[in-house]
Amino acid sequence: MLLLELCLLACLLSAPALGKECTNAVTQSHTLRYQLWATKNETWKAEMRQAIPLDGYHLNPNESSTWVDSSRDGFQWAALYRGTKSTQGDPAVGGNFLREVSLHDVRLDPDSRHGRAQQTNLEYLLMLDVDRLAWSFRRQAGLPAPGQPYGGWESPDMELRGHFVGHYMSASAKMWASTHNDTLHQKMTAVVDALSVCQKKMGNGYLSAFPTEFFDRFESLKYVWAPYYTIHKIMAGLLDQYTHAGNSQALQMVTWMAGYFGNRVRNVIAKYTIERHWSSLNEETGGMNDVLYNLYSITGDPKHLLLAHLFDKPCFLGYLAVQSDNLSGFHANTHIPIVVGAQRRFEVTGDELYKKIGMYFMDIVNSSHSYATGGTSVNEHWYHVTYSDGPRK
Repeated sequence: MLLLELCLLACLLSAPALGKECTNAVTQSHTLRYQLWATKNETWKAEMRQAIPLDGYHLNPNESSTWVDSSRDGFQWAALYRGTKSTQGDPAVGGNFLREVSLHDVRLDPDSRHGRAQQTNLEYLLMLDVDRLAWSFRRQAGLPAPGQPYGGWESPDMELRGHFVGHYMSASAKMWASTHNDTLHQKMTAVVDALSVCQKKMGNGYLSAFPTEFFDRFESLKYVWAPYYTIHKIMAGLLDQYTHAGNSQALQMVTWMAGYFGNRVRNVIAKYTIERHWSSLNEETGGMNDVLYNLYSITGDPKHLLLAHLFDKPCFLGYLAVQSDNLSGFHANTHIPIVVGAQRRFEVTGDELYKKIGMYFMDIVNSSHSYATGGTSVNEHWYHVTYSDGPRK
């Protein structure tokens, strides 16, 4: 196992040809995808299916055919990858950053606009039912699932089911830190407890509201809807329950999850190649690198650091490393979290290159890829630097 990890690290730091594939139209809008899933208007659905070819609609490239011939791109991919290799950084640099004021030390005036908004949010979080939130997780674990599941994103036939629960854990942890509401604390702790029972029932660290078969498809570069996007939300929610609410059980759970997915990624690389793993990142993976850097900052476990590196998408970060504005056509929702994770890499490791990547990204987004309203994308995608209003109808 140690030898395999050393081989993986060597590939990350030295192999010049890795991550050579990237696509400028990876991930269709989740909004549009949901509308197609939910609509009963078969005529409109058929029209949209014709307008968006199925071989390029939120699909991963398959083994016999890829969307993009990288040889047609103007950049030499090996050079881009070398630009993202880890440089010598000083982990102690993190001690020089300003620290956020703890939410436990901030209270809002209840009569202010922000105080009223906070109260509205608190009331919403208190409305949510533990059994309904845990329903699909329990079914997945083969446990009794009392009550009824929520619909929408948490519907039992929704491939992204479970990610709202991750958001709930993050929101409730931060809300509790801001209010110390006892009822909310009991409810969010009950959700973590329920998910812990599910994880222990499965017994290998896996925790999700959908089956592991989704990752079998992901690793085979077959059609599946962004399973790591959901896993990121669950892991981030558990980590927030630890960092903001002191729930040590949540930290144990997210650490166990990291071990499970670390094994999956290592197995893909051992069975195929690391390049095959990079190809799978053409699907939306949320902020997996970010949450793993955050986990590493707590545990200090080098396995967590290595796994975080393996979710730094080289073919996208490579453009930013050589300061090339090539955002046009990329799916913003996929790639913004990757840059957030890259910035976190700098904060955790002191690697100056990733500071430069983050600063360059913010510079081009704020200067040439933003609208007067403050937004940066249309239908979740960036458009050409010189005519951002092109998509207007």
